[in-house]
This record gives sequence, structure tokens and C-alpha cells, in this order.
Amino acid sequence: MTITKTALQPRARISYDEMEAFLTLPTPLPGEEFTMDEIMMFLEVNQILHGIEQEIIKRMIRDKIYEEEVCVAVGTPMVEGVDGWFDYLFNLEVDKKPKIKPDGSVDYWNLNLIESVQQGQVIAVYHPPVESENGITVTGKTIPAKKAKDLPSLKGKGFTKQEDGVTYTANIAGKIDMVEDRVIVSPLYEISGDADLSVGNINFIGDVLIHGSVFSGVTIKTTGKVIVDGVVESADITAGGDIILRGGMVGANKASITAKGDLFAKFIEYTKVNVKGKIETDTLIGCEVVCGDWITLRGKKSKIMGGDIFAVAGVEASVLGSVGEADTIVKVGARDEIIRRSQLLEKKLEVMEQNLSEIEEELSEFDKLEKERNTDYRSDPRRVELLRAKIQDTATIAKDKNELEALRTEIENAKGAVIKVKKEVYPGVSIGIDDLKISVLEEQERVDFIRRLDKIVMVRPE
Repeated sequence: MTITKTALQPRARISYDEMEAFLTLPTPLPGEEFTMDEIMMFLEVNQILHGIEQEIIKRMIRDKIYEEEVCVAVGTPMVEGVDGWFDYLFNLEVDKKPKIKPDGSVDYWNLNLIESVQQGQVIAVYHPPVESENGITVTGKTIPAKKAKDLPSLKGKGFTKQEDGVTYTANIAGKIDMVEDRVIVSPLYEISGDADLSVGNINFIGDVLIHGSVFSGVTIKTTGKVIVDGVVESADITAGGDIILRGGMVGANKASITAKGDLFAKFIEYTKVNVKGKIETDTLIGCEVVCGDWITLRGKKSKIMGGDIFAVAGVEASVLGSVGEADTIVKVGARDEIIRRSQLLEKKLEVMEQNLSEIEEELSEFDKLEKERNTDYRSDPRRVELLRAKIQDTATIAKDKNELEALRTEIENAKGAVIKVKKEVYPGVSIGIDDLKISVLEEQERVDFIRRLDKIVMVRPE
């Protein structure tokens, strides 16, 4: 038979995404049957060209499957490629938030900011990209697949790519960090016991980890982090990163802490503290503190007693001062000296940039003279002097701009600074916000100190 008769015409349908094609065979006239060649020709006429399931069509003819729509062609799906990726075999997560125990104390032992590795340890394995495969619709159209990308070699220092081209191992025993997209393996100075005068002062490029205590008279200076498991006595600690004092610090008014990162400590007593980041501790007693961010008192006591405390963004504690009315100064916001310094730098930069512009104009005059007179003025004393002035002024301007940017950031962060007290504020406490100051004359409970226009007010948090 042929399938040109209208009464016997099969019906074809292609899905909207052209990934499936369906065939419906009508009931043929008595004595007539469909043939495989006829059906294949019909599919071709209807643009069904790829993924045809001939066995299904044969079964439809053989089993006389009429008036029923059957899927007879399936396109080849596109397979997206998978970009190459690195499997990092070290902990990438750094948790800087101490955990509060059920009894209200703070667990500083879970603050592990140092991930250490051994020499020769595998730190990363690269997985090459999985290639993509184009798809094909039942109508024969190509479905282009996005090609997978190959990643460049691992960036950083302190490790080596092995001969297999995918394995990376540490060159030294030390600590490992992921800084943006770079892996840095750097030295770690680790002391299993105490840091005392027998160990001597520590001056180290990298991180310092002390499993014991730090005794009086010891000085620690490092470009990285400092972590001390025991108690710190009247020592001096300077860090280019964070400082963690799991056992706290008893400074006896002879100690100092300086950190460009954050400071976490069980407690701090009678110590001079200067931290660019935030500070979290249970108690601050008799300390002189300058903090570039928030000071948060956590734990059972959550107390500031005595001392002179300043934080740019704010202070949060349960108790300020003491029943004995210990002199306690707590200040937040923009410091007068910072505002004055920023204003001075703005004026200085304006003058220096004008001077630099004049120097550049004079230098350009020498360039014009060289062209006009065809004379070399490079060794002219006046031109040499101008070049030296330009180099010096350019460097000074760059340095001052960096400082001014930092000052402006601090001033911006100081906006809306607040002092939050969850429990008591005792008489003897002095509160400062920006250039304003008040003294607490009567005991207060659960209060926030905020600035409204030209005065400090106390509000009850909701």
C-alpha cells in the first residue's frame, strides 16, 4: 500500500524542544498494511531525521498499534562540559566567632585560625575539565554545548606542582591559608611549652603558636597571627594578624597588645591594647584600649571595670563599672584627633598637588625647549632639581592619600556608634560619643547610650 491516501495518512508530532518525535498510525483499509520503507519515507518528509527507533516502528507495524501516539524518535541530549576544578585537601573555613557554652562562658578553644600542614603533604589535586558534547534534535539540528574551561595552575607560594601536573604538595611544614584565590604555605613558629626568658624574645615572619603560657618580660613580634593556649603575663605582643589568648592576660600595667587583625581573649587585665579589628573577651579590667571596630564582652561576666576604653563602631557589655564606683571611661565614635588629622591632610594634599602641577608644567617647558633648540637639557641642574622634587612629592602624596583614606574609613565606620549595656551601669562611669561626654551619676539598668544631635541620651532597647 501507499500512504498518500488521506484516509490512511499517519500523523507525526515533534515536541516543542525538538527532542522527541511521535507517530500515530491510522487503522489501514482491509487488505492493506504499512511497510517500514513507507514509514521511514513519511518521517523524512516530516523532517524527523535523527534518533529514529526503528525497532519501535517495526513493533507498531507488527502488533498493529493503530490510533495510538507512540514516541518513535529521541534526540541526542547536549552534555555540558565541566570546568576544571581544584580539590583542596585542607580546611578552607575559618570560624572567628567564639562559641558560648551552656554555662555562659566562652569557648576560645574552638577558635582555630591556623591550619597546619607537613612538608610533602598533598594540599590540592586538580581535576581536568570534562569535555562537552553537542546534542542533536530529531530534526537533525545541532545543539551546541558550552565548552569546558581548563584552569591555570594553582597560584601562591610554599608548594610544588608534581610531575603528574595535577598534584600539589607543601614545600615546608607550616601553616596554610587561602588568600583570595592564592594558596600560601608559610612558616609556623610553634612552642610546645611555655615562652619564658629561656626561650627569649620571638621575632618571626609568619604565625606563632604557643601551647603553654607567656611569662613576664617576653616580647613577641610577628607578621601573622599569635595564638597562646595558656595565660599571658606582663609581656608585649605585636601581630600583623589576629591574636587569640585562650587563657587570658594578666598585664600588671606592664603589658601591651598590638594587632592589625582581631583580638580574642578569655580576659584582659591591666594591659595597653591597640587593635585595628574587633575585640571579643569576657572582661576588661583596668585596661587602656583603642579598637578600630567593635568591642564585644561575652561570657559569664561580660564586664568592663576601670580603665579607658575606646572603640570606633561601638561597645557591647553586660556591666560597665563596679559597685565601688571604679573610674571607668568608655568612648565610641570618631576621635577628635582623627577628624583634625583628616582635615589637615586634606589641606596639605591640596597644596602639594598644586605644587606638583606647577613642577610638571616647568618640566614640560624643558621638553619644549629641547624640541625647539634641539638641545639636551637632561643634565640641566634646574631640571634635575625639578625631577627630584616631583619624585619626592609624588611619593608623599601617595602616602598621605593612603592615610587619609584610612582616616575617612574610620570616620565613616564611627557613624551611629553606640554603647549597649545589657545589665548594669554604675556611677563612676564616663560615657563618650564622638566629641560629647556624660558621667553616670545613678545606677542604670539595660540601657543604650546613643547620640542625638548635640547630646548623649539613654534609651531602653526594645
